[in-house]
Amino acid sequence: MPRRQPGSSLTAARELYLEVTKDPSARPLVVASWQRSIEYEVKPSCIDAPYLENPNLDSPLARAALPILNRLHEQLADDPVSTMITDRNGVVLSRQLSHEGLTTRLNRVQLAPGHVFAERYVGTNGIGTALASGRPVMIAGSQHYVEALRDFHCAAVPILHPVRRTLLGAFNLTTVRQGSAGMLMALARSVAGQIEGEIAAISSRRERALFQDYMDACSSVRPGPVLALNREVVMMNEQLRSAVTGPDHYALLDHAREIAADARFEGSRSIALPSGRVAELRVSRSRREDSDAGAIFRVRVIGRPQSGPVVSAGPTRSGLGLVGSSPQWLRAVAETEAAFVAGSSLLVVGEAGVGKRTLVHALHRAHGDGRRLELVEAPMSETPHAGEQWLRDVRELRAQSSTVVVLRDVHLLGDHLRRQLTSLLAHPYGTASGQLVMTSQPSMVTTDDELDRRCDAKVEVPPLRHRYGDIEHLVRFFLLKYRPSGESGCSPDTLALLRRCPWPENVRQLESVIRGLARRPSGGIVQVEDLPPECRVSSHKVLTAIEALERDAILRGLMDRNSNVQRTAQDLGISRATMYRKMRRYGIVPSSLT
Repeated sequence: MPRRQPGSSLTAARELYLEVTKDPSARPLVVASWQRSIEYEVKPSCIDAPYLENPNLDSPLARAALPILNRLHEQLADDPVSTMITDRNGVVLSRQLSHEGLTTRLNRVQLAPGHVFAERYVGTNGIGTALASGRPVMIAGSQHYVEALRDFHCAAVPILHPVRRTLLGAFNLTTVRQGSAGMLMALARSVAGQIEGEIAAISSRRERALFQDYMDACSSVRPGPVLALNREVVMMNEQLRSAVTGPDHYALLDHAREIAADARFEGSRSIALPSGRVAELRVSRSRREDSDAGAIFRVRVIGRPQSGPVVSAGPTRSGLGLVGSSPQWLRAVAETEAAFVAGSSLLVVGEAGVGKRTLVHALHRAHGDGRRLELVEAPMSETPHAGEQWLRDVRELRAQSSTVVVLRDVHLLGDHLRRQLTSLLAHPYGTASGQLVMTSQPSMVTTDDELDRRCDAKVEVPPLRHRYGDIEHLVRFFLLKYRPSGESGCSPDTLALLRRCPWPENVRQLESVIRGLARRPSGGIVQVEDLPPECRVSSHKVLTAIEALERDAILRGLMDRNSNVQRTAQDLGISRATMYRKMRRYGIVPSSLT
């Protein structure tokens, strides 16, 4: 939004502040907050605090604060005081009241869990001003910018990470009773200090637990390379540091962070490294007191680095016509091909859109030997009749030796039907001679699933975000596919931006983007400004069709308005608060659009 000149906005803030408070000794911190409120164009006459569903109560801040606030309210019984914890964006995570008379009054001004009390939405207030200034503040009565808040007295203190000193959130005390501001602020500072101390203790316990498990792994009889990490700490021994270097080092850490983010995963995982080697990971969790402290990786590196960069091998695999030369992709193709040629039953695992069906079709064309390929979808209904009919079809198809049966998306099967399919594969009626291939998504598959073990081989197809070296090859392939007679390509800046995209829908999404670009009447080199809005976001979330339309409308509006959030919200007919909430949801950063 257009900003006012500093001098005029400061003058206006002073005039408004002095008019309301009649206090010529206005504090500079409050005056500066009023200035920001004017620049944000907050309306003093109404309260408009955005609401976010399901605020995150599993953060270190919330876990540390809630027991402390519970003890505090036992001491504040019957006093008209409310305590709140917010995250660093001003989202109220928790509110407790020691006097029920405050409930209605706080709800009326939306000072409740889920609502956002940042200055940009509700102007000068204890929570928002403490977060904006990074200092403890006391906002009393008419010092609030919005009129509806002027019945309250609020003392708020920022809460910082005890080690990194980064802003985590704020603690806020709110009351309607006038009293000693000094006493209220002293209590707020004391509680905030206790919360920071508890965060330090929790972090210390987690890090000590992770360190202890890491040391146990390093001092075992056959330690080998060891890696331990969580969101804040990375530890590796000298054996791993010397065994995995350069691009392999960064690729290993990238995969390990993704695996560690899933607190449920324990087991084995193999990843292909850029050098052509394979890293076998045995993953265990470091858990203490029902809390996940991180993951321990015992690493085994197999093979020797290939001479020269892997990508120089060319964009396609000979004989199959599949695009890509990243080690992860080539390894998945080779393992799938070997199992298919051997006639083994096969489970192909991968996120939606990674190319599982394309891979199976390519193998069938090359090695089908005249057999018919039968694709069987998961049943649309979970009724017993539909399940029995589906199982009957699978049984009949498998009885034909001239058939390759592909059961698609078995992760969609219900537990009962999954057990029935497992029993069918374990005890087939008659002679099952047709080759079986199943496809599934990894998030739905557990490492100890009986149905998985019924397959002779299991191959995981890597997501596109782990194949960034293949982006250029895929772009060229799809441009040629959809504009076979045109001379077109991508500028270096365009390719760089495409490589940075998260591609939550993988190759399918990239193909859709290139198909749209190839249909442009102008043809020629694709520039950054030609890319669709979806290439300007950082979210890994897979969207529904309606969500994608909404995201694209917001992105196009921001690009048309030079990233002006206020004017784009007006064009779309939504409030500024709603606009910011949707931008966070879709991973839209306005500064990246200009």
